[in-house]
Amino acid sequence: MSKKRHDRHITEHQEAQFDFDDAKDLTVGEAMLKNEEVEAGVLPGDSILDKYVKQHKDEIEADKFETRQFSKDDLVEKEEVEEIEETQTLDNLLQELREGTGVDSPAPEDELSQFDDLELTRVSEAPLVEEFETEDIPTLYRVTDSEDGNSKKKWVLYGILAALVVLILGTGYYVYRQVDRSTKEIQTSQSTTNTQSDVEEFNNLYDAFYTDRNKTALKNSQFDKLGQLKTLLDKLEGSREYTLAKSKYDSLATQIKAIQDVNAQFDKPAIVDGVLDTNAKAKSDAKFTDIKTGNTEIDKVLDKAISLGKSQQTAPSSSSQESSSSSTERATDNTSPSSSVSSNNSVSARDDSHGGLSSSGVDLQRASSRVPFNQSAVDDSNNSAWDFADGVLEKILATSRSRGYITGNQYILERVNIVNGNGYYNLYKPDGTYLFTLNCKTGYFVGNGSGHADALDY
Repeated sequence: MSKKRHDRHITEHQEAQFDFDDAKDLTVGEAMLKNEEVEAGVLPGDSILDKYVKQHKDEIEADKFETRQFSKDDLVEKEEVEEIEETQTLDNLLQELREGTGVDSPAPEDELSQFDDLELTRVSEAPLVEEFETEDIPTLYRVTDSEDGNSKKKWVLYGILAALVVLILGTGYYVYRQVDRSTKEIQTSQSTTNTQSDVEEFNNLYDAFYTDRNKTALKNSQFDKLGQLKTLLDKLEGSREYTLAKSKYDSLATQIKAIQDVNAQFDKPAIVDGVLDTNAKAKSDAKFTDIKTGNTEIDKVLDKAISLGKSQQTAPSSSSQESSSSSTERATDNTSPSSSVSSNNSVSARDDSHGGLSSSGVDLQRASSRVPFNQSAVDDSNNSAWDFADGVLEKILATSRSRGYITGNQYILERVNIVNGNGYYNLYKPDGTYLFTLNCKTGYFVGNGSGHADALDY
């Protein structure tokens, strides 16, 4: 702060006094003006500007808080305006003083001359104004937000918020992916464990349907459990093991249905646990058709059962056989001796015991027999071991016809041997060709063809 302004600041704090000695030399108007200055705190050393400020203190205070921002040019302009206003104010004061002395009585020249001195004093103040301009004048600024600054701050804030949002979302997504992956891995592990358990349970029940590891025969007692196997199959749906399991199930279901369909044509199950029961009788309304399941061994048993049923349907009854035998005997009795001899040497002669052709004059292939020929056993013609069990011969003949071994009754049946109380016969074609050896008690028969049983049933 300059020395001049510092002195002025000290002077302002001095108490203003209206000296009586000074007042007695003033006119009434000057005294009134002087009194106003004293009341306003004007000091003898104050400039016109200071006087003005003090005398208009209230107005300045009222406008004090209205902060404005001025450039240097604006401040100079403002000072010029204030100078004009000050001049106008002094002129008004002079006019009031003149009026106060009376309108009809012009003021004495000495009094007016004093007011002129005031004008001179006002004019002399101009250098002070210029000096005031050279001093450091504080610039007042309006307290407002800077749009540019705020804009930058806002963008920075927005950027930070956006980064935080991205970070939060990114972190949340990463955590979600990790949790989701872990959950899927756990579910996959559990699913794999459960699937393996279901596959094992399915396979165990599937294997239980068969009598052996090679799946050559089925257990009839397991047929009712096919529904349980289907339930286990459904549990595997969607897994990679499902296709194989379904293939197994479909094949098994086909095999079971085929056996059930064939057994339904007999008075009792003809196929039990993969074995043909030759004592089963075909129903009167039975219908037999060839059935294939894809399982070779099971298909063989099915073929045997179907052949058995067809043979029972085409075999002549006992009464008709007896009638045929009687007719043959009568015809033989009525023939001449020459005719009888010719008949005995003919292959077309009937075997009275079993309805086939006579072996007389036919070269039989006895060397091919699966059971060794035993003449002593053959000579024991009254042995009950030679008696066929009920329906055995009919079944064997029916099977032979269905397979094309023989046609009608064009066959030769010959006794071969007795083993363990069972009589064994050989069946030949009319020309003596060996077909197979059969057990007249059990109905079991086997030939020399490839793939047949290696051993007999004794």
